[in-house]
Amino acid sequence: MLQKNLSIFSFSAVLAIMILGMPPTAAQLTTATVSGTVADSTGAIIPGVSVSVFQVETGATRSVVTDDQGRYHVPSLQPGTYEVSAELPGFQTAVCSGLKLAVGDRTVVNLTLTVGEISERVVVEAEAALVNTPIPPWPAWWMTKRFVIFR
Repeated sequence: MLQKNLSIFSFSAVLAIMILGMPPTAAQLTTATVSGTVADSTGAIIPGVSVSVFQVETGATRSVVTDDQGRYHVPSLQPGTYEVSAELPGFQTAVCSGLKLAVGDRTVVNLTLTVGEISERVVVEAEAALVNTPIPPWPAWWMTKRFVIFR
């Protein structure tokens, strides 16, 4: 009887570990993310920059401010075409246009501000500035785990 209870407990423990340790599957992802850094023309990071992400098809805009390391992060974006802009008084507005996002994309857009009037815009085409880091499919993650079943 003790052997049977121990076996049931072991099975339950392994099952719980498997379920709790599973990452979200790609089928659950329905949005994309844009992140990056903002620096000046010398490469120095710039905190406090207003970064806007504008969806061309819907006209929706999401705005964030860079942190003390010059980084920004805009999650939960619907698939579509976007324009990312960064502006700060005393600098020209930097724009990355034509950014196409698909479901599950994690795109990095680093922007560079140059000294000048805010009414001036520096436009960069998206294709040259993208780094895509897709999430590996579930089977690849699963193959890295090892489970031991006690009897």
